Amino acid sequence: MANEATMDKLYQMRMSVMARAYREQEESIGVAEMPFDDRLAMLVDAEWDARRANKRTRLLRQAAFCDPDANVCDVRYDPDRALDRAKVMELSNCTWVDAARNLIITGASGAGKSWMACALGVAACNAFKTVRYVRLPELLDTLCIAKGETWAKMRKRYIACDLLIVDDWLLETISPSQTREVLEIVEARHRKGSLILCSQFAPSGWRAKLGDNAMADAVVDRLVFNSHVMHIEGTESMRKRMSGII
Repeated sequence: MANEATMDKLYQMRMSVMARAYREQEESIGVAEMPFDDRLAMLVDAEWDARRANKRTRLLRQAAFCDPDANVCDVRYDPDRALDRAKVMELSNCTWVDAARNLIITGASGAGKSWMACALGVAACNAFKTVRYVRLPELLDTLCIAKGETWAKMRKRYIACDLLIVDDWLLETISPSQTREVLEIVEARHRKGSLILCSQFAPSGWRAKLGDNAMADAVVDRLVFNSHVMHIEGTESMRKRMSGII
């Protein structure tokens, strides 16, 4: 039977899955005749798979997606949306995140920008990358109102992740102090982490909403440089498409 001292050590090292797999091996017919290396590999695989699954679950929870069930396999390629299937599949591989490139998703209200961003964010979590989702108004409230330890902690959260998704990007003009906070986040992430920006407006209209000054130029230059752009066409709401309403 499984050595109880070994079992206790496995549980103390928080290797409970391996401990259970060890017990199951001892209770399974024919396993005792297997080579030691094969039995060890089975134990390690069980622990490895469980930890990967737990990590993925933790990453998805921490990302705080507005639509955690979004999946690139469910993208609607209706003709009027003018979406490039090959491009979407390429983005879902997350090589652009590895290269610290950005993605700008534009389209009318209800076009499905947020859903698409979440679907690609979920793909990044599946690739074991850290992701954060936030609406720009919430991000600005956090950074411009909260100060001290809370401010520093939240700022680090937006900077340190592999992929930051900012929804409702520049729906309205922001103040100089808000533009400064945006610049600090963008500058800290430049060439080090990726961004997905969801906006109803093309980048050509961002400068005016950022104050049309040197800070605005710096923000737009860093965001647009070497970025992918996805424009979702169509006038019918994504919510209507997904509900099956004709």
